[in-house]
Amino acid sequence: MADSNTTLLLEMLQFQEEYAQDQESARQSRAAMRDRVEEIADRIGKLETTAALSGHIDAQVRTELDALTKALTQVEPVAVEWNRVKSIGKWAASGLLASGVGIGALAAAAGDQVVAAVRAWLRIP
Repeated sequence: MADSNTTLLLEMLQFQEEYAQDQESARQSRAAMRDRVEEIADRIGKLETTAALSGHIDAQVRTELDALTKALTQVEPVAVEWNRVKSIGKWAASGLLASGVGIGALAAAAGDQVVAAVRAWLRIP
């Protein structure tokens, strides 16, 4: 009978030890789950903050783009007028160039007659 009591006590001690190990394992598992849940909650919080900031930035960019569009519509007539003035200037420069070339060609063609006329006009022998 003493052997059966000793065996029974040994089995109870072994069961108690296994139970303690299971309890420790369950505690560690719950701690790991709690840490994971906290990590996920932090990540969700960061995502919500990022989404809110992204929305504010998008609104600010839209406002800036609207302001730039208004400014551009005000500047566009000035740019068109400036291009017209440049075009007129190019035509004027081309006309002056053509007249200068024409006068030079006439002077070259009638060189001797021009020299004689200038000498006669200035009374140079």
